[in-house]
Order: sequence, then C-alpha cells, then structure tokens
Amino acid sequence: MDYSQINRDVVAALERDQAFQFKRRGDYFQAGICPGCGKKQAWTSAVTPIVVRCNRKNNCGYEESVRDLYPDLFENFSKHYPATPEEPNATARAYMDHVRQFPHSKIGGWFEQGARPLPGGGYAPTVRFDLGDGYYWERVINKNDERELGDKAFFKSGYRYSDGKSWQPPGQTLKSNDVVYIVEGIFHAIALWLCGLKAVAAFSSNNLPRQVIEAYRGQSITWRLAYDNDPAGERMGRYHEQLQEQGEVAEVCLVSGSEDWDDLYRLDKITPQFIEDCLYRGRLFTAKSIEEKAYHWYCKRRRSYTVLDFGSRLYSVHVEDSLARSLSEAIEELNQADIEDSGKDKEAISTIEAVLATERGRELFDRNLNTTSISNCLPRFLYCEINKENLEVAYYFNIAVPRGKGLQVAFTGSHLESPKSFNKALLNQAPGSTFDGSEQQLKLLRDRWFDSGVKTVETINFLGYERHCQVYVFQDFAFHNGRKLKRNRQGYFTAGKQRIKTSFKSFKHHHNTEFSPAWIEDFHAVFSNSGMVALSFWLGSLFAEQIRTELKAFPFLELTGEYGAGKSTVIEFLWKLCGRDDYEGFDPGKATFSNRTRNFVQVSNLPLVLIESDRSDKAKKGPFDFEELKTAYNGRSPRGTGARNNSNDTIEPPFRGSIVIAQNDTVDGSPALLSRIVHCHATKDHFSPATKPLVQRFERIPVEEASGFLPAVLHREKAILEKILCDYPALDAEYVHRGEIHDQRVVKNHAMVSAMVGVLPLVFPSLSEATVKDIQHYVYLRAVNRQGRLSADHPEVQKFWEIYDYLNVRLVDDSQAPAIYATDGGKVEAQTLNHSKDPAWIAINLIHYKQQCELAKVDHPDINSLKKLLPHSRRYKFHGRKNVKSAIDNDRARFCWVFENPDAKKRAD
Repeated sequence: MDYSQINRDVVAALERDQAFQFKRRGDYFQAGICPGCGKKQAWTSAVTPIVVRCNRKNNCGYEESVRDLYPDLFENFSKHYPATPEEPNATARAYMDHVRQFPHSKIGGWFEQGARPLPGGGYAPTVRFDLGDGYYWERVINKNDERELGDKAFFKSGYRYSDGKSWQPPGQTLKSNDVVYIVEGIFHAIALWLCGLKAVAAFSSNNLPRQVIEAYRGQSITWRLAYDNDPAGERMGRYHEQLQEQGEVAEVCLVSGSEDWDDLYRLDKITPQFIEDCLYRGRLFTAKSIEEKAYHWYCKRRRSYTVLDFGSRLYSVHVEDSLARSLSEAIEELNQADIEDSGKDKEAISTIEAVLATERGRELFDRNLNTTSISNCLPRFLYCEINKENLEVAYYFNIAVPRGKGLQVAFTGSHLESPKSFNKALLNQAPGSTFDGSEQQLKLLRDRWFDSGVKTVETINFLGYERHCQVYVFQDFAFHNGRKLKRNRQGYFTAGKQRIKTSFKSFKHHHNTEFSPAWIEDFHAVFSNSGMVALSFWLGSLFAEQIRTELKAFPFLELTGEYGAGKSTVIEFLWKLCGRDDYEGFDPGKATFSNRTRNFVQVSNLPLVLIESDRSDKAKKGPFDFEELKTAYNGRSPRGTGARNNSNDTIEPPFRGSIVIAQNDTVDGSPALLSRIVHCHATKDHFSPATKPLVQRFERIPVEEASGFLPAVLHREKAILEKILCDYPALDAEYVHRGEIHDQRVVKNHAMVSAMVGVLPLVFPSLSEATVKDIQHYVYLRAVNRQGRLSADHPEVQKFWEIYDYLNVRLVDDSQAPAIYATDGGKVEAQTLNHSKDPAWIAINLIHYKQQCELAKVDHPDINSLKKLLPHSRRYKFHGRKNVKSAIDNDRARFCWVFENPDAKKRAD
C-alpha cells in the first residue's frame, strides 16, 4: 500500500497556502511568512513535512504540526487507506504512521485494527490495544466518527482501569534501579518508550498503577509521575506522598503548558535537558514550604532575588550576598572533613552546585534566606480578551486563595500600572485579596506574566456564528466545522489557531447531546406544509452567513395565520429546538430605537422573529417600518449609530441572522420588500380531534428534550451546506423554466427555501422523497402567489377600492349633487366619497369613508390598517395627504388621501 499519499497531499497544501507563501528550495520549503512573528523565516521539509517551524528560535519559537494546520487531510483515513483481506490493519497502520508518527517497524505488532458500531449504522475503524483477559482499549481513527460517537477512546465494556491496572509496551522489562515514567495514555507511554525511556500507562489521572508498583516494591525503582499538566494532574502531589510513605522513590516530572508526551515526541522535544526541566518543575510542585521551594529555585537559577508562590500566596524571596562566600568556604570544610573521616582522599567537592546539594549547603542557604509574604492570594495570568467591536483589552486572571474557591476576574491595563491600583482592583473584584508588594515586585510579576507571550482571546458581543473564525459560539458550548468544542476552564473555546468567547449574557441557549427525530411525522400532521417550511427555514437560518456569502442574499420568512392555527406554537417549538425556552419574538413597534438596534445584532445564524401585538396600542416607543428590513436581506446593517468618541465615526454592525415575520396580517410594502419575503399562511383546515393531543405535546415539550436538534444540525454542517448550494441552481432554473414567475428575486428566494426543504432528510431520515417533493411544490405555489401579489394590491386595499366603486357613484337628480357626468333621463352621476373637483384625482376622507360604509351597512377594512397600506396602492397611485376643497360638501376643506385617477385620462382620450 502507498503510504506516501498523505505526504503528497500535505506538500500540495503547503504549496498553495497563501498564509505561508513558501518558496521551495530542494527538499525544503523556506522563506515562509511565520504566523508567530510575521517574518519570512518559516520552514519545513518538502519530502516528509511534519512540523512547520520558525528559524528565529530564540525570538519567536513558532512551531505547528501539519496535522493541526490541515486537519481535513487527516480526517478520513478509512477512505484513503481502506482495510483489505491482504492488509486488514491498513487503516490503523496509516493512522499510527502518519498521525501519531510511530514507526511501524518498532511497534507494528502491538496493535490491530478494530471497529466500533456507529449510532447511525455502519462501523468506525479503530486502533485497538490488547489489555489481557479478553479486554482492550481502542482509539477511533476518523475525525467524523469521533463526532458521531461523541468520544474518541473506549474500553471494552467491563474493564475497570481504576483498580490500579496499567499498560506497558510489549517486551518492556523492569528491574532494580530503573527509572519508570507513569503517564496517562498508551500513546504517551509509546512516545517515551521510543525515546529510550521506560513507561507505563495508567489510563487516567484518577488511577495510580498500584499493581505494577506493588510487583516491584523494594527494588529501588524511581517512579516518575508524568501525568498531564492539567487540574486533574494535580493529583500527582497526593500520589507522590503515597509512594514516599510506602518507602518508594518518587519524583514528579511536570511538562509546561498543555502539550502531551506524544505531542512533544512529534516535535522532537524529549531531550535530557527537557526532562531535567520537567523534574525541576516537579520539585517546585512538591515543595513542602516556601523555604524548600526557594531552595530548589536557587539551585536552578542562582539569583539573589525573586517572587515565588506557595500555598496560594506570593512571597518575596531574597538570598543574602554572603551565601556565595559561605558556600565557597564550605567547599574546603567539607573536603577536609571527608579526608579526616576516611583517612584518604574522596572525590573532592569543587562547585557551588555540589555543595548546595549537601546538608551543609542547605543549612547555609536557609541561614541566608529571607522570605516575606506580599500577597494573601495567587494571581495567575490567563489571557488577554480583545473586544472585536471596540478593540478594548481586558486582562483575565485566576485568583487563587489559601482557603476557599478561587475566581476569575478581569483587570484593565490601568489596574496593572502600580501596586496601589493592583491592590485596589483585587479588593474590589476578589473579596479579601490584597497585594502589598513594591513597584519592583509588581514589575517582576508583570514581566513573568507577559514576556513569554500573551495569549489573546477574541470576544464577540452576540451569540451564534462568527464567520471569520467559522465558529458557532454560545456561552457554554461551541461548534467548529461540525465538531463540538468544549469550553476550557478559563472560559473560552479554541478552534485551530483561534481563541474565542462571547460576552453576551441577556439569554442563554440550552443544548442536549441526544436527538430523536421521531417527532417529524407528528409535526407535519399538526402544522402541515406551512409548518414544515418554517422548520426548513429555521434549519437554513443556522447557515445564513455561509449561504449569504455564496448567494449574496438570504430570504425573509413571513408566517401568518388565523386565530388558533398554531402559528405561535410552531415558533415557540422551533426556538426550543435551538435551545431557547419560553420565547416567540419581539415587537419592533413597541421597542425603542436602541432596543430595536440591539435586537438586530444579538444573534448570528439564528432567526430574528418580529411579532405584531395589538396595533391599537398607542404606547409605541417609536415608529417601525418594514421597509427598514431591506438591507438585512444582503446582510448589511439595518441601522447605524454614532460612535461615542467625539468624531464623525459611525457604527453599522452587519446583520448576521435571518428574518421571520410572525403576525396576523400580511406585510404590505414596496415591491422591493415584498419580493424578499417568502410567505406562508397557517389554517385550521387539517385540524381534527386526533391532532389535538399532538399540539399539546409540542406545546409542553421541555427545551431540555428538544434542544438536541441544534447540535444534530451543526454536526452535519458540511453536508447540509453542500446540498443546499448544490440543489439551489437546479431549482432556480426549474422555476424560471415553468414560466409562471417573472420576478427574479421571487424565483431566487423561493428556490433557496425549497433547497432548504431538500435537506430535511439529512436530519430526519424517515421523511420520504414524496413528502419532500410535496413540501417543495407548496413552496413553488407560494412563489406563484407572491408573483400575483406583486402584480396586485394588498387584499385589504383591494377591498377598500371595491367598496369605493360600490358606494362612490350614485344616479341622482340634478338638484341633489354636483354633476360629474351627465346621463340620459335628467339624471347625473354624483360622487359620494370623492371630494376632488378635478376628475384626474381621487380625494377620500377616511372618516367620511367609514361613515358611508356604516350607513350602507358595508363591512369596511380597519382604518388604522388602511393608513399603512394605502401608500402602496397599485390600482390608484398614492399622491399624498392634504386638505382639499370638497366637491361634495360645499367647498369645505377636508383632509383627504389623494390618489391619481387614470380612468379620467382614459375618458378624456
């Protein structure tokens, strides 16, 4: 089998990566732009590329594995390297060779290829290690299988590693005076073994491999605790004490940062000096007093002054200058004492380091050591938070205290300027915590916090999709490329090179890891095609930003319905699917300008639902016109505000979500607005006694049960997007070909929604093709209806003009009303509603109109609704509102709505 394909794929990716812009020179890529420092110093091998590094090792030190740079290339090994009868372990071998970079020549017989059943059917290939007694541990190979299984590593059911069990590299033998590393994972143990070190895997920081320790008790083996450096790994201190109490030799080997041993192996960092540095950190970690910690620090650093932490406090550590002189004198004393005791020369002590390691050296150190507490807490710098909107910077610290639970706080730059401001910030944000250090001590701490590089986290002030990072960000969870991200203990998410979090707190979205699509048939039965279209639009809204990027627009959905048709139930249930409980939408007519502006930018790749309450309510906070929504169609800002910085700057955040309009009356407006809307109307026609309990079920379903929909959809991000963008062109062409719809925007928007309907089976596999086609046909009929609407007046306006035609003209005697057109028989046509004397215009007073309707016992449209709809009249073009000398009321001035009268022109012609 050809195992070089992955290398060729990586080389091709490096060649076309414009972020690096490498130049290939022989067997190397060189002069690439380093992501760390921006200099043209990045390089890697062009034959077997494993790690991209910066040449400026001391000044930058950037290095990143190609596996992290191009994760897509390493996602589906079973596709590139399928197992065959001739090579049943082909996929597992490729994974171990290329991802783990463990040479097959050395570990080829240690594993076999296994398989794990997937929830949706089929099997995920695994790398499986035998644990004896019929048990095994296995690691899932493909990334997409990890996402579907929700985890990456599994034991065979029934195996209890917490009973002190462990795994060793096959063939490894332990003997007296050996040094044995105790690590968490099998891959960690393999990495150390390949570096010539002996190791056992404990499987978890919760487990100390007591069985192997007991088997070699009393044989002077040094057990080096090398668990991962995370909060769980802090159990090493307890294990260290237990081993010492048992008379065993124990050390702690503590790596810095979050790198695992197999990461370090791939980066070729496991060297004798690196191990010594890890042991030094372990000695600091296990020190029993500040004096012991200061001693280990001085042995390593040989400096006279520093600030150290111990027991969640900060101490100033000062070593007297006289110690060096005392240690030099002690060298002679110790050497002379050895000669007198033995009568012959021993190996002479000749260095300060050597004398420090003796009891005499430790005694002299303690005598010349001064320690003073300068803080009753331990501030640990975590990261800098940069607000993407206003570029403000906050410094996040974890404040640990000797007793009680620590907390995370944010400081501004001014809080870190002086000891006084730092002390004040601690008192205000971490109750009872103080800092009594000097300016020099604070500077030393600042240098320690910041000199090795500042970790930055981008903060967004909304929930949902951040398109630059391509991450869905919520308060407690996030998704990136279909993979769920866990929030780390510092409160942010990491996606590739990006660190991100949201500062939005007004509401939260719940989520459930379990999703059952079994309710879809009941949903269709209860809410019919209009409800299914709303569900499809909701699903498509989760990808609004990506779709707008490709198609330059995203439609609006209007959902109307008669009373009791279930419109509100549908919307509230759809919100539950996305994790928001007891919510329908907000009424823009009752919101202030500021409130509306903020609602429009609160979410991304989620719907903004505009509901309409009682329009007779006069307590409106500000006028709202649906015409304002037109810019949101293309993702542009619907509203702008002035920046509060004494300049001419403005703030116009883009619209990142979708628009759902839910009200009893249909929206009327300009053709530009109406063509952006896909309209569905809910009715009771399909209701029956059998559907009533189903409606109640959807009303009562808890958000905790329904919210598995959101993760289920985001897990399938790639497949859903591909299908929508693939199906849309064909649907668009089909709509045009049928010839019933002439407005291209109507075609585009309804074809997009129809494509969203087409992806429902990806989430609801039980939906038949016939059902999907039926719903898509319903969408087409709505497109035809919308085309007709664009060519005609709003139904209420049509009714207004029909009543006008019915009531306005009467045949009366000449003496009763001013004549407009003479007729035979001594009669004239008199107008009872049109106050205009000029036949070219129609002038109607709405109060008079209402009175005439009531006299004639005609049911008329609501006057308040007419005031919104009449400006968009198509039959008679609206001209304006003004006072008119009435032709039917003795020239008295009447305030009228004035329209052009094309019929008068036709008669004149």
